[in-house]
Amino acid sequence: MISNFTFFETRLYEDQSNRSKDNRSPFQRDRARIMHSAAFRRLQGKTQVMGTGEGDFHRTRLTHSIEVAQIGYGLLEALQFKKATFHKHVQDWLPPRDLIEAACLAHDLGHPPFGHKGEQALHSAMLRHGGFEGNGQTLRILTKLEKYKKRGKGLYPTRRLVLGILKYPRSMGSFNLDEYATKPPKSFHEDEVDVVEWAIEGFATADKDRLIQSADGNGAHHSLDCSILELADDIAYGIHDIEDIVARGLATASEVQDEITKAFRKIDSSCLDGFDAKLVCEGLLSDSFQRKQMISGLVNLFITSVTITEDKSYEHPLLRFNAALPDRHQKLLKALKGLAYELVIRKAKVQQLERRGQMVVAQLFDTLLSDPEKLIPQSSWQDGCTESSKERRVCDYIAGMTDSYAERLYKRLFTPGFGSSGDEL
Repeated sequence: MISNFTFFETRLYEDQSNRSKDNRSPFQRDRARIMHSAAFRRLQGKTQVMGTGEGDFHRTRLTHSIEVAQIGYGLLEALQFKKATFHKHVQDWLPPRDLIEAACLAHDLGHPPFGHKGEQALHSAMLRHGGFEGNGQTLRILTKLEKYKKRGKGLYPTRRLVLGILKYPRSMGSFNLDEYATKPPKSFHEDEVDVVEWAIEGFATADKDRLIQSADGNGAHHSLDCSILELADDIAYGIHDIEDIVARGLATASEVQDEITKAFRKIDSSCLDGFDAKLVCEGLLSDSFQRKQMISGLVNLFITSVTITEDKSYEHPLLRFNAALPDRHQKLLKALKGLAYELVIRKAKVQQLERRGQMVVAQLFDTLLSDPEKLIPQSSWQDGCTESSKERRVCDYIAGMTDSYAERLYKRLFTPGFGSSGDEL
């Protein structure tokens, strides 16, 4: 086990190009590189819950990621405020703000167009070629695909940043993909095995083995930093999507009341720290000012309740300690996360749009794979990871598309009369 803090600041590739008078920390550089990356900008055109072309109010992957970063910082501040009550190792290893923000901003970089249906389409297309998983693609973008200095080396991330976004530390190839034909196991791609081995080098063998074994295709044990990111993501997803749904009138008042009431029934009492179903519904269904206050109050409820749990089966503090919520808070948040599905996603009109996105991705893959060097712009084809298989490179290209880019390319390929040689896609 390595307890040297600077060991986890080292980069995947040596980077001696620090600019004159640049006194930023390694994690400040990580954050800046992510914020200035093309993959980060493309998140503005990728579906969060509702499609990007349906309006201007609701969240995209980009605004969601920015909010996750803000909530991640809030959780870190809450932990810093309480740190005198924690084990000394927790106090020592709480991450810097720049690291948490970098991880939060990066966490969704790998999501393809059209949300989880796009992910399923790419996984189905890649089933015999290594599969596809959005979190695994985030790791691939950070360490291989994004442009910084040299092709194939990504953003030269620090070890602790890689650990921070490594939600599922088991490779896709270790699963029987015949059992995951329609939905990928939560994992990273086989091409990044060397990256993950490098990331977990600082842990004792027993810790590494236990960490890998914890990943069962659905969930996994996280590092301390990743646990903060995961909690921030859950809070943002669980609370902010409710605001979008109510503000856009995507569910009736009675539907909202029913689902909020069901959520509170799942905790041991009808009230949690002053919040109950009636109060929450009144705030959400009132005017926009009251709604915003209720959303802010709910976010604050979860942020200020954060605590630290300890798993003594791990030796290293980065694995031994995790950020978590008390049981009742966790149950309520989990129930609130399900509201978006119940109120919007499961409805036929939304399912039809999701199915269309899935079809677009699937047909783009089949067509581009038939002759990628002619059908994919040369700059994009050569900028990819040239050491990877043809199938993986086509998958990388499609995964990087925004929803609108994918739709325009689809029309260009399959709709007679659409497009010209001078078009800018």
